[in-house]
Parts: sequence; structure tokens; C-alpha cells
Amino acid sequence: MSYQWSTEDNAAAGIHVRGGAHGLTVEYGELESVAGALEETVGQLTSLRSGCMEMYLLLVGTSAVHIHAREAAGAAELVIKGLSRNQQELEEAAVDLRRAAWNYLDTEGRLEEAISWLAVGVPAGIEVWRRGGGGFPERSVSELMVPPFDGFLIEKLLERLAEGRFGELRPIDVTALEDSGVPVPLAGSARGLLERSKTLLDGPERGVVEILTVDEGERRVRIVTLPGTQDSGSIVVGPNPFDNYGIAEGRARDSQYIADAVADALRQAGASAEDAVILVGYSQGGIHAVNTGARLAESGEFSVEMVVTAAAPAGDRSTPDGVKVLHLEHFQDWVPGADGTLNPDTADRVTVTGRTAVPADASRDGLGPAHDLDLYLELADQTDASADPSLKDSLGYLAEIIPPASIATRSLFSFSRKPAPAPSKSAAGQAKRPPSPAPMPSPPAPSPLPAGPGQ
Repeated sequence: MSYQWSTEDNAAAGIHVRGGAHGLTVEYGELESVAGALEETVGQLTSLRSGCMEMYLLLVGTSAVHIHAREAAGAAELVIKGLSRNQQELEEAAVDLRRAAWNYLDTEGRLEEAISWLAVGVPAGIEVWRRGGGGFPERSVSELMVPPFDGFLIEKLLERLAEGRFGELRPIDVTALEDSGVPVPLAGSARGLLERSKTLLDGPERGVVEILTVDEGERRVRIVTLPGTQDSGSIVVGPNPFDNYGIAEGRARDSQYIADAVADALRQAGASAEDAVILVGYSQGGIHAVNTGARLAESGEFSVEMVVTAAAPAGDRSTPDGVKVLHLEHFQDWVPGADGTLNPDTADRVTVTGRTAVPADASRDGLGPAHDLDLYLELADQTDASADPSLKDSLGYLAEIIPPASIATRSLFSFSRKPAPAPSKSAAGQAKRPPSPAPMPSPPAPSPLPAGPGQ
């Protein structure tokens, strides 16, 4: 097996790496493959031993006639014994390999079951709450405590949105901005990509998505950066799709309208099916990046090759096979744990968890000091410097398609939710017209006179 472990390197860098081409799940998958290959070899040895046994019986029948036949029969008997011994050893090795893989999966299943049980034990979460940064819970706490309420709250919120109480999640208009076309220096690294989120965060415009085009390698690369949450200060759905209600779209609608808008922006930028598309997002932008990557890959219109998220809950979202995914999380940041699960440990998905403690005097604004983008930029630096083999595979791809000292062309697009359709004039007139008075009831008809005698 090709497994390499660099715990010392990662610990020195203050990070923990999980998943990727050298992750445990992939290695145990290789155990299963090797066990299958051994079992196939056992079958071949069984067939070969049967053939040798037939030859042995034939030779034994003629051994009384010729001395060479007796010698050949003895040699065949030795071969049969050797094949039997090898067959037994290979069978035992295959069983041991399968048992090792089963034990790992069983242990992981037991851990997931224990986590599910702990989810109802709120005191267990409170006990470790203090380990969070700046008075906020850490990731493991939200992973235990948020899921029981997350689905319920989202369901109720969507009911209110459907009733029109807070507005409506609607499709998005995409408009190219005039200040596009600016050249931007770009590095093919985790830091280089995440800095684009910082640029959007510090920019004056809201609801803006950036697409960088690199045309210096063998093929063009499109880097789409989606912004984090931009609070509008309103309790209703606003025109900016990245307001607080954008989280509801990402978590409950799989970024349906955001994905359509990104596809529109890529078309306006001139992207083709041959271009490599990379999606980058911090916080809410990371939720949309994972969902959009899956939707675009499924459509087949664009070639999505990588997704990079920071501080985003994305473990309960699946990603297409072959799309490289790099998740950056911090153990003191509760937001990535809001999905209630660890990110999948697969060959394509690598999760880097920052282990460096947040300074005690860090700002407590927003969602906590551990959710700060500057902290994640430091984590990106640690990621780029790591010697972990899974990270080297993932980041090596970036360095390959984005050459050193690349200059990208910047395109900016304004995303704005379509307004709700205005009511028709007839409907408006009917709404303003006072109701007609109810008709007066008719007086009751007089009762007929009783019939007299003789009538």
C-alpha cells in the first residue's frame, strides 16, 4: 500500500488533515481490494491443485510400471502439498484483511451512533462549550447540539417564506459590472484562492461575484469566488442573494438560484466546456460553492474540477466523483459543525482542521473570533506549507493548472434577486374596492288564511 502518514509535520504546523488520496478510508478500501485479489488467487490455486491431483492419480496408476512415473507422482504430490499450504495462507491473509477493514468500519459506525446519542444530551455539549473561542462554542459542540433543531427551524422558516411573511426566494438577475477586466496577480495555492474571498469581503459592493480567468497554462481556468453572508439588517428577503436568507437557500434549496446565476455569469464571461472551473467560498459562500459545483457538474455544461471552502458547513452535501474538494475548518469555530457531521473521508475530499488556539483577546463580533476570515487565511498558509501527502496531491493540482506568477483577468458580476411580480391592475382594483353591502333579506311571505267551511 502507498499510505504515508505525516502526523508530526501536521502537528508542528498546527493542523489536522483528514481524507484525500492517502486518507484512512481510501487505505481501508485498498485493504478490501487486496483481500479480493488474494481470494481470486486462492481460486486460481484451487484450480491448479485440482489439475495436479488429476495428474497425480494418473501417475500413481502407472507408477508400478515405470520408475519415472513413480518419480513424477512423487513430485506432483509435493506440488499439491505446497499449493495446499499456499492456499491456506492466502485464505487466512484475505480473512485477516477483511476483518481489519470491517473492524475499522464498525468502529466508525459505533462512533457515529455515539455522536447521535450524545446529540440529545445537551449537558454533554455544555461541558465542552468553554473550549470555544471568545465565549462561542467550538465545532464539536455545534455538531452535537445544532442538528436536532436545524431541520425544524429551516422547515418553519421555509413555511413562513412560502406564506410570504418574509418575502420569497426567487431567481437571480446577473449583470456584468463595468470595472471588469482588471489584471490580478494570482498564486495557485490555498492562500491565493482564499484571498479572493477577502477581496470581496473588503469591497464596497454587496452581492458581487468574482470570476478570474487564467489563460497562461495548457487550458483556461475560471475561478469563481462566492461571498460570505452580507447582513442586510432587514427581516425580509432583500435583493442581495447573499443576505441571511441566502443561508436558507443554501441549506434547504441546495443553492438552486445561486447555481443558475453562476452558470449565467460563466456564460457571460465566455466560459466553455473545456475550461477548468474552480469554485471558492467562505462561510455562506462555501455552502453555495459545494452545492453549485454539484449542480454544474451534473448539468455537464461546465467542467468543475475543484471546490475550496472555508468555515462552511458542507459535510452533509455530496460532491461528484473526480471533483477535488478542499475544506478549511477551525476546531474552535462552531459554524462548520452546524451540519451535524464530519466531512466525508474520500479520495477526492480533504479536510484541514486548524488546531492553533484563537487568541483570548480576539474580537467577538459576528459569529465568533474563530470564524474570522483572517484566521482562515493563516490556516491556508499552514495548509500550503504542509507535507501531508493528501494535501500535496490536492494542492499540486492547483500549482499545475495555475502556473507561478500567473496574471488573471478579473470579471465582476452583480447578483440581484428578481422582485416579486406586481399585482395586476384588476387584482389591485379588487383589493381597493370596498365590499358590496349584503342584500337585505326579503320579508317573509304571509301565511295563507285557513280554509273556511265549504271551501
